[in-house]
Amino acid sequence: MITLIDHRDSFTRNLEHMLARFDKVRIIDRKSFSDSDLKKSQMLVFSPGPGTPQDYPESLAILENVKGKIPILGVCLGFQMILHQEGASIIRQGQVLHGVETEILADPSSVTYREITGPIRVGRYHSLQVDPDSLGNLPHSIKITSTDPIRETPLSFEDAGRKLFGLQYHPESFLSNQGTQILSNILHESME
Repeated sequence: MITLIDHRDSFTRNLEHMLARFDKVRIIDRKSFSDSDLKKSQMLVFSPGPGTPQDYPESLAILENVKGKIPILGVCLGFQMILHQEGASIIRQGQVLHGVETEILADPSSVTYREITGPIRVGRYHSLQVDPDSLGNLPHSIKITSTDPIRETPLSFEDAGRKLFGLQYHPESFLSNQGTQILSNILHESME
């Protein structure tokens, strides 16, 4: 079972429907997550949401408690939460990108993008980003797996050894042409 930690974002239900193609999904509010929820879960997904990672101390505490014990995927805000907690800085972007399609530069040797051919376009809905200058603060095991080719903004990462994955963009968006395959790659690696 996949547990989706809800940050009250309009995309959470869309993400739930896409994840349900692979396994049962249970949505839990970040304020009511408990150790018994962890025992029932094969994977945690931290949903998109408004604000900054610091606005969600409950989610940061969950993340700190479960990292390394269970596979984790962070989407949009979830991506920022993980990298923030691992040492990166989150900053306001020079240009807000809501409902913007971007063709990304992806690492085909990564778990996230393996066996994906052709251009990868993703739907972006974010005002904040990881500061590229802070990437040196991250553990060496975290690998940036895609970027915006124009702004060089990090758009995904993985730490395959810890089964820790993150997507700044929304794989569940109709703007993401390979969203299902990207999630399939991550989930199969995480839940096998």
